[in-house]
Amino acid sequence: MSLVQSTAAMSFFRLSNLRCKSILGCGAFFILAALASPAATLPPGFTETEFGGSLSGAPTAMEFSPDGRLFICLQTGQVRIIKNGSLLATPFLSLSVDSSGERGLLGVAFDPNFFTNHYVYVYYTVPTFPIHNRVSRFTAAGDVTAPGSEVVILNLDNLSSATNHNGGALHFGPDGKLYIGVGENANGANAQTLSNLLGKVLRINSSGSIPTDNPFYNSATGNNRAIWALGLRNPFTFAFQPGTTRMFINDVGESTYEEINDGIAGSNYGWPVTEGPTNNPSFRSPIYFYQHDIGCAIVGGAFYNPPVLQFPSSYLGKYFFADLCGGWIHVFNPASGMATDFASGINTSVDLHVGPDGALYYLDRGSGGQVFRVSALPAQALNISGRAAVETGQGVAISGFIVTGTVPKRVGVRAIGPSLANFGIADALMDPVLQLNRADGSLVMANDNWKNTQQAQLMAAGLAPANDTEAALIATLPAGNYSAIVSGKNGGTGVALAEVYDLDPTSNSRLANVSTRAHVGTDSDVLISGFITGNRIGATRVAIRALGPSLQKFGIANPLPDPQLALVNANGTLLASDDDWQTHQAQAAAITSYGLAPSNNLESAIAISLAPGSYTAIVTGKNNRTGVALIEVYDEQ
Repeated sequence: MSLVQSTAAMSFFRLSNLRCKSILGCGAFFILAALASPAATLPPGFTETEFGGSLSGAPTAMEFSPDGRLFICLQTGQVRIIKNGSLLATPFLSLSVDSSGERGLLGVAFDPNFFTNHYVYVYYTVPTFPIHNRVSRFTAAGDVTAPGSEVVILNLDNLSSATNHNGGALHFGPDGKLYIGVGENANGANAQTLSNLLGKVLRINSSGSIPTDNPFYNSATGNNRAIWALGLRNPFTFAFQPGTTRMFINDVGESTYEEINDGIAGSNYGWPVTEGPTNNPSFRSPIYFYQHDIGCAIVGGAFYNPPVLQFPSSYLGKYFFADLCGGWIHVFNPASGMATDFASGINTSVDLHVGPDGALYYLDRGSGGQVFRVSALPAQALNISGRAAVETGQGVAISGFIVTGTVPKRVGVRAIGPSLANFGIADALMDPVLQLNRADGSLVMANDNWKNTQQAQLMAAGLAPANDTEAALIATLPAGNYSAIVSGKNGGTGVALAEVYDLDPTSNSRLANVSTRAHVGTDSDVLISGFITGNRIGATRVAIRALGPSLQKFGIANPLPDPQLALVNANGTLLASDDDWQTHQAQAAAITSYGLAPSNNLESAIAISLAPGSYTAIVTGKNNRTGVALIEVYDEQ
C-alpha cells in the first residue's frame, strides 16, 4: 500500500520490519491506539460489554489469576487489576521500564501454587544500560505487590538499538514449567542460533533454573539451555489448551504471512529462512497461516476449554485468535485446520483470554485501553414442571416459580393426572384441581377441568391437556413469586404433573426460579422437577437444591430426612448428583456464593452450567426413606 493509502490506517499503531526502515508493507505492532472503540460485530446470539472501565494507558497483555481477578499489563510499567468487574484504583505493580517502540511491560503469569506462595511473574524491559528484557517474580499481598519482593528470574540478552520484536508472552505449561516467548530484536539471524535467547520460546523452572530435559540442554551452554524452540520472529502471544499438553504459538510475520504454530519441543519454525508454509524438512510448517490482505499481526490466542461452558458446545476445543490491524477475531478448528470469522469492528486488540466464567475477553488499546467481555446470551427457562405424588393436607403438590423483569409475563399452567397412565404411571391422580396463588397466598386463578374456562386460549397456545378432567389456565403475571398448587378433587390422591410454560419468551421478563414441594415415596413416587431452557444460544448457570430436614421449621411434620439429588439430560444421561451438599468443595463454594447454602448438612445441592435443552432433577430418599421434600431450581445467570 502507498503512504497516502496507509496514513489513516496506521495513525494509531506503528509498523516495524527488520528489513526496512519505512513503515510500508511491514509486519505490525503498535505504539498507541487513541481512537474510540466502537461495538464489535458479533455472531447472532452473542453480546459484548465493557469490562472494568478505561485503563488510562496502553495495555499489552492480560491474564486471569487463579482466584478470578484479571491482571492487565500497561506498556509503561503498571499492572492493573479488575476485581469483581471493577478496575481497582491502585495498581498492583508499578515498574520503571523502557517503553520505547515495542518495549515495556509485556507479559504476566501466575505460579501454579499461587494460592499458597502468591507468586506473580512479569516480563519487562529494563531501562538502564545495558537495556534488556527480564523476567522477574513478585509476591502478591492482596491486591498490591509486597514491597521489596522482586526476585530476578531470568535476564535476557542485551538489546540492540532496534526497539521492536521483543515478544513478551509468558505462561506456565501443564508440566509446571514457565514458558517465555522472546522476539528476535529485529535481527533474523538471532532466531537460528543457539548462542542467544532471542527469537525463541524458552522453558525454565519457576525458580529460574533450567530443566535438564530441555531439548537443547546438552547442545547449548549457560542460559541458552533454556531454549525450547527456535526460528521465531516475534512470538508475542501463545497459549496452552487446558486439560492437554497442546500449545499454539502465534508468530507475527514480516510482509506476507501470520502464523499459528504447533508448539513442539525442539522445533525450528524457519524464520528468517522461511515465512508461512514450507516444505523444507528442516523446519516445522505452521498449522495455520493467513496473508496480509486481511491483517498484519496476529496478537492473541485462546483455546475454548473453560471450567464453565458458556458458549455453545460447538466452540469447545476451538482456538480464538485476533489481528492487531485487521480489527477481527477468528476461530480456528484444530480438527479441520480451517478458521472462520467470529467478530469484526474491533479497534487494535492485543490479547485474548477465555475467562473462568466461560466468556471470551479481549484487550483493546482504543480509548485509553479497555477490556471487553463477549458472552453468549444465556438461555432462559421456557418450561418448568414438577411430578410428584399428590396426597391430602400437607401432601399436596406445590410448584413455585418467580417472574422477573419489568413487563408482565404471560404463562400457561397445567395440572396433568389421568394422561400420565400413557407413560406407565400406574397410580395417576384421576381428577387434578389447579390453583395459582400469589406470594401472599391470595388466589390469582383456579381451574378444575380445563374446558370449563379458557378452552379456546389453551388450544391456541398448544396447551390443551389430553384428558378433559385435567386442569389448565393462562395468566399474565407481573414480576413476583407464585405457587401452583395441585390437589385431588374430593380428596383424591395419586401422581400428578404440574407444568408452567413461558408463552412470551421474547419479552424482557423471564421465569427465573422454580420449586416443587411434595411427598417423596419410592419407585415412581419420587419427586421430579423438569425444566427446559432455550430461546438463546448460551449456557445458563443453574443451582438446584433438594431440601428435607429444614422443612420442619416451616410446619412440615414428616419431612424427608435425607434427600438425594440427581440431574439428567433429555437422554437420561446423569450430569451431576449429590447426597450431602458440603461433600464436594467446589460445588459447595458455588452454592454458598449464590446465597443458597442449605441449612442442614444432609440436604443436597448442585451448581452447574447447562446448555439449552431439557433437563430433569430427581429427588429420592436415601435408603428408600420417605417424606415431604422441596426441590428448587434457580437461574443464576
